Amino acid sequence: MKGNGADRSVPGTLYGIGVGPGDPDLLTVRAARILSVVPTLAVPKSVSDGSSLALEAVRETLESRTTPPKTIELVFPMTKDPAILETARSENARVLSEALLQGDVAFISLGDIFFYSTFGNLLDGLRRQIPEISVRIVPGITSFSVASALTGLPLVQGSESLAVVPATYGAETLEQILDTHDSVVLMKIHRVYPAILKILERKGLCDRTIYLAEIGTPRQEIVTDIRTLKDRTLPYMSLLLVRKNLRAVRA
Repeated sequence: MKGNGADRSVPGTLYGIGVGPGDPDLLTVRAARILSVVPTLAVPKSVSDGSSLALEAVRETLESRTTPPKTIELVFPMTKDPAILETARSENARVLSEALLQGDVAFISLGDIFFYSTFGNLLDGLRRQIPEISVRIVPGITSFSVASALTGLPLVQGSESLAVVPATYGAETLEQILDTHDSVVLMKIHRVYPAILKILERKGLCDRTIYLAEIGTPRQEIVTDIRTLKDRTLPYMSLLLVRKNLRAVRA
């Protein structure tokens, strides 16, 4: 592991680490091993004064260290404005580039590092600034894998098909996906849940759908009667697991 005393003309290695859905017990051995020695930790946040769920997931590992890592915070605004996103990506890439000249850096992200993570876009910007950058990817356990385990329902079996998509797709696209796949995981449902519920009701799939939120945290919630959620404000970290070919999940 390259530390602060290394040759600054040669950038350190960037480790992209998926830390799982939030439960410290679901952090992989490889991730824990790197986090126990890496000199610098990059922590993504949506706002500068907010908390980081990814950091909470690795806190136990960090607290076991004799010397804590240097921590840099990278802000990724929750917006679809391309200009704002590009500005944030460029600035975060600049900050990471400077840190890599001091030694190795680990960037942590909930779930898997390459699954709906900000890391992929950030990496594009970094490679423009440091073409010779060395990157090592450490995969993490996804929320929908844990959702399957928590519900006791296999995601797919035999020749069944699976789709994992953001629920923010248009209604026509979502209906087509539901029609053509045996299992569907709908991510990012919190802002569009009423519309999603109407689609599932129309297709008779409510009793084959389970809602899971904030998986792997003390606030974890599992609901089998998704109709009861109609008037609630749902958290960002929530999903729906639709299993068309199994018996109804609610009698």
